[in-house]
Amino acid sequence: MSKLGALIKVSALAAAVALSAHATAATFKVPINYTVEVVDGKTSDFGYNRFNRTIELTPGRHQLVLLFEGVFGQARDSRIYQAANPIVIEIPNMPADASYTFNYDTPEDERQAEIYSRSQKIELINANTKAPLNANEASYYLLTSDSGFALLRDYREDLASVGRLYAPAEVRAQMEEERHAVTAQGVPTVKARSTSGFVSAAPVPVQQPTGMSETVTTAAAQNAAAAQAVAQGAPAQVQTISSQANAAVYNQMVQLYEQADDSTKLQIVKYIMSH
Repeated sequence: MSKLGALIKVSALAAAVALSAHATAATFKVPINYTVEVVDGKTSDFGYNRFNRTIELTPGRHQLVLLFEGVFGQARDSRIYQAANPIVIEIPNMPADASYTFNYDTPEDERQAEIYSRSQKIELINANTKAPLNANEASYYLLTSDSGFALLRDYREDLASVGRLYAPAEVRAQMEEERHAVTAQGVPTVKARSTSGFVSAAPVPVQQPTGMSETVTTAAAQNAAAAQAVAQGAPAQVQTISSQANAAVYNQMVQLYEQADDSTKLQIVKYIMSH
């Protein structure tokens, strides 16, 4: 056999193996208006393909955290709606060649988006057969928080705080490593866990920004009211940030947002949701 013939055969075999592996890879198809926040304890590099909206998974147990957010309404008057809480999908044992997803009543206008962002009732299904999945195959729940909506809410921390975080050993080790650091002066630090994002201890005036859903703005107002109560001497019921410097930066960000026009506010929110 010539070298060319052998090379062609080897290439064909490699291509066949690659196609076979791809065909049997387990996947989860992310429905429109949902973003991927956490996969098995990871907040990035978790095999999500933005073009076909699929997460490639290995056989076995998995945990997905997805957040509902989207733009609804007419072009000039469109508004961004984001749920205050993400959904957490638990897959006890993903088969090697399975493909899962879920159905939901996709909102067609602002009113429907507002209603759905509160309920988030979904039906987990097999993406190939469209058959519903039973509880042994997959289940889901809403990950709520005492603080309601928070821009910097850490879903990994929220899950860990109630003992529900699933992360392989190497991911857990990396998470713990991230908590240990050394300052420029050589002082070791350990980052404490936060169970509900953060709220500045100083009172922050909150106005309802145009373009944000009531689900978001109501929770934000509750956060501000709780912070106001703490400032007035009531028992602390919120997690405060660790330094006055961070509090000042946070307050500045809020004030700048409140002073911006509607178009700028929309751009700010779009930027936050894309990072």
